[in-house]
Amino acid sequence: MSTEMSVPSRTSRYYQITVEGKVDASWSDWLGSMQLVSWQESDGRHMTTLSGVLADQAALRGLLIRLWDLNLVLRSLQQGDPAQRSKFK
Repeated sequence: MSTEMSVPSRTSRYYQITVEGKVDASWSDWLGSMQLVSWQESDGRHMTTLSGVLADQAALRGLLIRLWDLNLVLRSLQQGDPAQRSKFK
């Protein structure tokens, strides 16, 4: 079985990750210097979106592991070219 990779593993990418739970902006450095925006849904659940550029797939994996360690539920993950980050906003 062959596996095709559409993006080289050492290419910087812009990511926007949404998780359930409130993550204070003071955690940004520990979470890969991502920009953090938290809000509360109409049903009372807190949500946080992390956005920023990660160097490679290893950096993404490290970030996802940290989110896992915080027991945050992953709601969505989008990636794109760093030059086209405005399309996510």
